[in-house]
Amino acid sequence: MHNNYYKILGVPNNATSDEVKNAWRQLVLKHHPDRNPDDKDATKKLQEINEAYEVLSDPEKRRTYDVYGPDWEIIYKYRYSGRSKGYYDEGIRGDDQQWKYRLTIRVAAKEHEQTVKVRGRSVTLIIPAGVRGGREYLYRGCGALGKNGGPNGDLRVYIHIEVEPGWRLVGTDIYATTPVDLYTALLGGEIFVETLDRKVKIKIKPGSQNGSQMKLKGKGYPQFKDNGPRGDFYVVLDVKLPTKLNPEERELVTKLGSLRK
Repeated sequence: MHNNYYKILGVPNNATSDEVKNAWRQLVLKHHPDRNPDDKDATKKLQEINEAYEVLSDPEKRRTYDVYGPDWEIIYKYRYSGRSKGYYDEGIRGDDQQWKYRLTIRVAAKEHEQTVKVRGRSVTLIIPAGVRGGREYLYRGCGALGKNGGPNGDLRVYIHIEVEPGWRLVGTDIYATTPVDLYTALLGGEIFVETLDRKVKIKIKPGSQNGSQMKLKGKGYPQFKDNGPRGDFYVVLDVKLPTKLNPEERELVTKLGSLRK
């Protein structure tokens, strides 16, 4: 039976090297025989955990394992033995490639297609909804072309979500700074706010303060692949004071100030 190293460590196929290492450390602590004297299978579990980590922590072994699965070890030994030249002349795997993709919160929130040039050829990728910034996503077979019938390499896409004016992403919650004039903040009223899906009309309470927040539940950023509930969308009021008052306006503001005192 072929061991699924990703399943043993409990990490996804696109896990980073740090995620692989952290998962291995936690499992070693959990299943170490010294901590489980009554578990007769503890030693076997630990051997499986260490075997999985040995492969997934080595970039070359991991790439070979990802492509060839159960036969990875045979291919790996051929690659690094004196007999490998003739074997790989028959079919050489293409090189892995990297691509940095910069996109805004609004674009990253929705599934979309993106075409990228990889070694002179165009590859169309499906970018899932809810990708996370600072993460690397693996696209199998989208790297450099293989030679002599060998498999294509993989494409590793590094996601960077750019700062969007007025918007801030915290987990799956979006905070949108929204300007509102002084009179609406004082007297109340309605304003329109642009969310991920559409413009939404919201009510402003009389006497709303600068920095006040209003929550639109479920209108925030999606989970990865839109699998699960979305975050919330917070409207943060940015009260704008009027400038260049004319004499009549200045007189009215002065009178209001006197009344408030």
